[in-house]
Amino acid sequence: MAATLEKKKNPYKKLMHLVIGVVIGFIISRIPGPGGITPLGMALIGAFIVANYWFISIDMITGSLGAMILFVLLSGNDPAGVISGTLGNTTIWQVMIVLPLIYGLKVTGVTDALANWMMTRKILYGRSTAFVIFFLLFSSLLCALKVNVLVVLALAEGVMSAAGYEERKKEHDAFMVATFFAGAIAYNIIPYGSWIAGFVTAFENIAGIPLDSAVYMLFGVVLNVVLDILYAFVLIVLLRCDFSKLAKLDQSAMKTSDAKFTKQGKFMFALFIVMIIGAVLPTLFSSFPVSVFINSTLSMGLWFTLCLVVALVIPIDGKPVLNPVDCMKNGIQWPLILSAGVMLYFSGIIGSEEAGIQAALSNTFSGAFTGVPGIALLMVACLLTVIITGFFSNMATGVIFMSATIPLAGMFNLSPLVLGVCIMWASMPGFITPGGTGLSPYLHGMTTITKKNMYKFMFALLILFLIVILIFGFVMNLIF
Repeated sequence: MAATLEKKKNPYKKLMHLVIGVVIGFIISRIPGPGGITPLGMALIGAFIVANYWFISIDMITGSLGAMILFVLLSGNDPAGVISGTLGNTTIWQVMIVLPLIYGLKVTGVTDALANWMMTRKILYGRSTAFVIFFLLFSSLLCALKVNVLVVLALAEGVMSAAGYEERKKEHDAFMVATFFAGAIAYNIIPYGSWIAGFVTAFENIAGIPLDSAVYMLFGVVLNVVLDILYAFVLIVLLRCDFSKLAKLDQSAMKTSDAKFTKQGKFMFALFIVMIIGAVLPTLFSSFPVSVFINSTLSMGLWFTLCLVVALVIPIDGKPVLNPVDCMKNGIQWPLILSAGVMLYFSGIIGSEEAGIQAALSNTFSGAFTGVPGIALLMVACLLTVIITGFFSNMATGVIFMSATIPLAGMFNLSPLVLGVCIMWASMPGFITPGGTGLSPYLHGMTTITKKNMYKFMFALLILFLIVILIFGFVMNLIF
């Protein structure tokens, strides 16, 4: 036949997956909780597993909404509390506001202009490998200063677009996944002003000593620099990604494309700088009047909101920089918003006493580690943390492993600080499922990369991270 017949899709396939998920959830929730896990904990485990199953088999919007309903049915929790806990989360609000701002950077030409500027620097021009390494280090620096990872992902999209790489293709997807890894892990270098501050408090309560911030940050800086360089090596040498277009661009043609950097773009770029300064100052200089105003009066969420309001009302050439309907309609990615909200809500319950999950796992691992040599204890703890945090809340996983191992540190001639810092960093890359970290839904919610490529490059970089963190743990144990 001249025309190729397309395989007819089963219209009941999603319904089938929905029913299967409900059955799985009810079965898991009715299993007696091992090790003291409560009925609430089992209901949470069931809803958590089913949510990830629906994300893959149906879609992230339906999966998120279905998981909220399923958790209420399994646990009997107050529906209003589930709704407010999911959609009323301050982190979700920040994401909802940052997304339209990032969309504004894209439509006004800022991301393309910045990508063009970077690719036409003499030190990088003609050197594709150097450019990849520079961009990953630049992304890490921005995110270490608490710039949202969505910002560096938008810049990465601009780079790929300017270089002529198509979305949902090998090189494009590899670059996006590596950028996400670089930014999302480096976001935790400064242990203040984000969820990592809660991690620090947990360590100090468990270890009974203050965290040496200098050691933590030095470990993080060196770790991230080494990783960014090795990411480029893995993608280019081992996975054979061809980034040669980054070295073969017509420099004169690139400069002419800066014409897209309009007055609106220049204003958005200036507003973007102001937004970054407002995000960084409260972390580094908390006593500044601006920092006090943002921390005590507005909060970070309303600081971003103020920046968005300015972009919606300030006129440039007779009209506002951003159109409110356009940026809210096209800028907000609902798969990202809903999945992040659900997973952050579930993650908050995982570590609670009411669920009993943390206590059960802590007791289990404490018994399993008895008699293990010191360095082996450190490396096994890091290994299991990296693996498990890909499927469960990274903070809950990290706290569980710190609770199970830090009290044993003295028996194995290990420094509690070394053990705690290694476990904290080992818990960062929880990206295998959307529920691993608060940032992982950003990656899983991206529509410009294929799931196949996402997992292919994700697992390659996770294996690299695992190797590096084990080496770092071994070296750190020798130093301290």
